[in-house]
Amino acid sequence: MKVFKTERGKGKIKLFDMHVHTKGISLCSRLSAGDLCRALKEDQTDGFVLTNHYSPAHLRGSLGQWLKNYQEEYERTAEEAERWGLRALFGMEVTLGTRDFLLYGVTPECLYGSERPLWEYTLEELWEFAHEREALLVHAHPYRGGGVPADFRYLDGVEINCHPLYLQNAKEEVTAYAKEHRLFVTCGSDYHGDVYKAHCGVWLPDGLSGEKELAMFLKSGQPELLVHDIDPRRAEQTNIYNRNRRKDS
Repeated sequence: MKVFKTERGKGKIKLFDMHVHTKGISLCSRLSAGDLCRALKEDQTDGFVLTNHYSPAHLRGSLGQWLKNYQEEYERTAEEAERWGLRALFGMEVTLGTRDFLLYGVTPECLYGSERPLWEYTLEELWEFAHEREALLVHAHPYRGGGVPADFRYLDGVEINCHPLYLQNAKEEVTAYAKEHRLFVTCGSDYHGDVYKAHCGVWLPDGLSGEKELAMFLKSGQPELLVHDIDPRRAEQTNIYNRNRRKDS
């Protein structure tokens, strides 16, 4: 097994935002690939995992064509990232009922070959889907809106989600749950372009070969995180929905 080493301050690790969206698939996002990459570069982030929504709420047209569009959106974004000097990795945010789950270690090929869409899976089935592909399943923003984490038996990790729109990142609750059930913790901004960009993520070794090595690294032990403590006043000031309401009033 490959041994990963990270050394802060010696140019051997990179900050990756583990949870971002583009509007080509995630209809709730306001970001083109270029918009996303510009914001990440300005944020001094080195790379990201594109985790667009895999959900019936974002399906347009036939499932087959939509899956093709999903892959092509990632490919466009990865090409744009390279132009900005960023590294893009493929990921997915799959909705099961009212909960969202992040898949790390999957590749675009994982979009195809299933008899039914992943949003029809049970949590156990989705966990098996991930592990059959040497990928990992993480519960996204498990405490958002008064929620609670899913069954730990079918999780590899839980997320500290720093989306400012929701005003709190639940880092204490997430960390305690992960420690109790021996899960790892990830961190991402959940950036949609609807509020200011939270500076946060996971420190990853420079030179990861791709998605499979990302999964290997996350499995090897708790990664170092950069967690953003949300500024409610700034969130209020930069919230596009508040600005739109003020314009209409």
